[in-house]
Amino acid sequence: MERKTVTKFRWFWAWNDEKEERWLEEMARQGWHLERPGFPGFYHFAAGEPREVAYCLDFRSDSLTKLAEYRQICRDAGWEEVGRMGSWHYFRKGFADGRLPEFFSDRASRAQKYQRLLLFLVIMLPLVLNGVRLLLRREPTALRDVLGGLYGLVLLGMAVAIIRLIMRIRELKKG
Repeated sequence: MERKTVTKFRWFWAWNDEKEERWLEEMARQGWHLERPGFPGFYHFAAGEPREVAYCLDFRSDSLTKLAEYRQICRDAGWEEVGRMGSWHYFRKGFADGRLPEFFSDRASRAQKYQRLLLFLVIMLPLVLNGVRLLLRREPTALRDVLGGLYGLVLLGMAVAIIRLIMRIRELKKG
């Protein structure tokens, strides 16, 4: 019997990861279980029995050794790693006693996830800015104009993401 799968596209911003988690949980209640996240915005699901499962996304860009330790800690706590999309790790765990399992123990540990992502973006920003600088040194062409426009969109997206992540971190720290 052929296994039924579906790929869905749905865009989420990093500061709205809880919304993404709730959507994945709703898909599982409908019998669609995440097989793996794909290219940003693409999700691959397999049909199965409807289940109550919790999903959690975490951002980690650690060394391979630290990632192995981190994954083991998550497995020991009963979380299954479904897949990765870049430095985003997707985990799931079944409900215990009808209660939603918690991946993060408190608001401060959730804020740390956003701080890791913010640090990553701040480190990447000079690289992107350097790409713009190099691009603008070339003779004007249609390709340069298109690439310049794309770089501009990337910079705008990074700026918005940095601002929204700072706001999210402050919100979590206020309680």
